[in-house]
Amino acid sequence: MLKKITLLFFLMSLALYGQKNAQEINSFTKDLDQSIPKLLQEFTVPGTAIAIIENGELVLQKAYGYANVDTKTKVTTQTGFNIGSISKTVAAWGIMKLVEEGKIDLDAPAENYLTRWQLPESEFDSKQVTVRRLLSHTAGLSLHGYPGWTPDDRLSTIEESLNGRNNGPGRVEMIMEPGTKWKYSGGGYTILQLIVEEVTGQKFEDYMQAQILKPLGMTNSSYKIDETILKNSSFEYDNFGERIDFELFTAQAAAGLHTTIEDFTRFAYASLFAYKNNKTYNSVLTPSTLKDMMQPAPASNDSYGLGYQVQSIPGVSYTLKGHGGANTGWHAFFRVNPDTNDGFIMITNGGSGHNIYRQVFCDWIQWKTGASMGNRCMIKPSIAAKLKTIMDTEGIDNLASTYNDLKLNHADAYNFSENILNRFGYYYMGKKETTKALAIFKLNVDQFPESSNVYDSYGEALLANGNKEEAIINYKKSVELNPGNTNGIAILKKLNVDISDLPKVFEIDTTKLDDYIGKYQLAAEFIVTIAREDNKLTAKPTGQSMVMLVPMSEDKFFVEEVKAEVTFNRNANGDIESMTLNQNGRETFGLKLKE
Repeated sequence: MLKKITLLFFLMSLALYGQKNAQEINSFTKDLDQSIPKLLQEFTVPGTAIAIIENGELVLQKAYGYANVDTKTKVTTQTGFNIGSISKTVAAWGIMKLVEEGKIDLDAPAENYLTRWQLPESEFDSKQVTVRRLLSHTAGLSLHGYPGWTPDDRLSTIEESLNGRNNGPGRVEMIMEPGTKWKYSGGGYTILQLIVEEVTGQKFEDYMQAQILKPLGMTNSSYKIDETILKNSSFEYDNFGERIDFELFTAQAAAGLHTTIEDFTRFAYASLFAYKNNKTYNSVLTPSTLKDMMQPAPASNDSYGLGYQVQSIPGVSYTLKGHGGANTGWHAFFRVNPDTNDGFIMITNGGSGHNIYRQVFCDWIQWKTGASMGNRCMIKPSIAAKLKTIMDTEGIDNLASTYNDLKLNHADAYNFSENILNRFGYYYMGKKETTKALAIFKLNVDQFPESSNVYDSYGEALLANGNKEEAIINYKKSVELNPGNTNGIAILKKLNVDISDLPKVFEIDTTKLDDYIGKYQLAAEFIVTIAREDNKLTAKPTGQSMVMLVPMSEDKFFVEEVKAEVTFNRNANGDIESMTLNQNGRETFGLKLKE
């Protein structure tokens, strides 16, 4: 009886989410034809390409905007884009092919296949770093992601990159017990890249070209950036639509694949392992291997398989597999549903491209399932782009009054968040335009005077400009607001400042930590799960990574990763019944759910 009910529910799911009639499809794609160009303009993204698969049929594959703004060269379906971390999903196919051939054991220690490099010694057992755990980001490794290298830089070798010559992130090492926790590690995929080379005796890029990309028909895709790839590639642009240097990667498996929307649509079809025509697109891996790759791995918080992210859409029975990708000037997004043979791919060439694909993906999910993605779809253009246009023409003398006027009269038209202004200030810091950076950081301090982070950033700019005394004042203010600001404390110590009178991180009573544990519902589809890890609290929002809570007082905590405050609210009996999340001055309230 249970099996019949399960089958019936599955068939209903197919009916609801897997089939749209021609009129519905035509109406939706026409809407996208209208909305995508507007989104490109609003978010200052030069170009994009998109593909949508509906019940196994390719209902949209189209390009919009420019590959080269200066020459007005338009994006086509054969224009090349870097797809960032989606490179990992394709690289995982390379590993799994070797697994199918019996040349790699998924559960063997990775070090069994390595002679050119070994994991640094640590308190943890390196034999527990298995190939499976590398693929699923559960190997306990450091190094989240990589910045690229410019064409003028000398690319490091794989071994040099793993040892720390990787443009900033540091060496790859074990930082926690393997198999106990999910922690995203691009460094782990660089180890996998090296394993491919060690096992095959070939360069990673050559193996992937011959054994994965070519058999899949991805003839305009490559992990190697040569003249042919560059000739057909888009240029890349920053958040303000300004052209930036093309980046290259030693970490090819983690971040280096260049592809087109036509080629990657082929990969999406190859990923639909249950599709009746799958063999037409996939001569590389068996359906059972692909199915296994898309199952959540142990310790992955049910969010990651072997190279594939797993995303359940809140409120409906609709689960997607795929990956997102971002490198400087590039953003990409890929999802498939093998149960319904649906797919969504979008690639962009601008620093704000994630805003484009997020909005269109939200629209697609709404169209497919009727489900809303909630706050993730409330995307507004950055006020920074508007301010930059004004500053470029009028200077900075009236910056504050201009900002206040825009906020007063156009509050719903732009994103006025603290983080937007902060990143804008660092944009000018990177260009060594310190005067403009100072003006932006000062504006942020005036707008968000209760935020620790704005004083820290302003202090950094002041110090860079030689204003040591004023910098110290701002760093002190930052630490006063957030005693857990280790960066501010370290800089004050380096400047020989007495910090004995500054507040210390609150020492919470560990016997009371269990009081906070539970699920807090901040919106219909947004739940924050509070858990305990040893003597610390962690928070995991729906669909996001886990973060640590730093205590500021008994019921007030700080989240460094997103610069947010979490306050737990008690009832008259002293029991915790809700939480308040304050981020960028915006408060969100959530009730504690009953077990």
